[in-house]
Amino acid sequence: MPKPVTQDQTVEAVNLTLVEMKPEGNPIASLDTDALSDPAWSCNNFSPTLLEKVCAVTGFPEGALNTTKYAQGAALPNSFADGSFVNISMTGDPSALNHNFNILVSGGTTYLMEAFLNYAVRIVQSFDNERFITLWQNLSNNVDWQGAYAELFGVAPSSVVQDPPEDTWLTSQYVTQ
Repeated sequence: MPKPVTQDQTVEAVNLTLVEMKPEGNPIASLDTDALSDPAWSCNNFSPTLLEKVCAVTGFPEGALNTTKYAQGAALPNSFADGSFVNISMTGDPSALNHNFNILVSGGTTYLMEAFLNYAVRIVQSFDNERFITLWQNLSNNVDWQGAYAELFGVAPSSVVQDPPEDTWLTSQYVTQ
């Protein structure tokens, strides 16, 4: 998304998304929130809706978004520009571990926004930019992928599936910005 996205625009988009969730979520005042998702919310509803709302709030046409597909082990970006709003959809086997989430890079912080079906997770988590990139690349490239998954998403893979694979489950991911 070439137009820089601000924290205020992202909060507005999150709140518009929360109104559409079933059950409806409570608005947040800032990205520094401890608000939890509802276990009934799927990441596959929450994250695309949030991306749509960010496009609406910023006036950026959804049709102008660019999506890049990365296979497991592919060279991933080493950073995202300040003001970047990105949707990342990870898929593999077992599919119960698949996840769809959004990030906003704002200054030295990456804000990860998500919901996780059957789990109450923080709607917004913040990471130092370098820490986020390290965890994302570790998850993507099978470097303690289970630890990276748990730290990023607040859910241990072993709580989602019994005996998760030692090698990463990830086969591909789609990065939309």
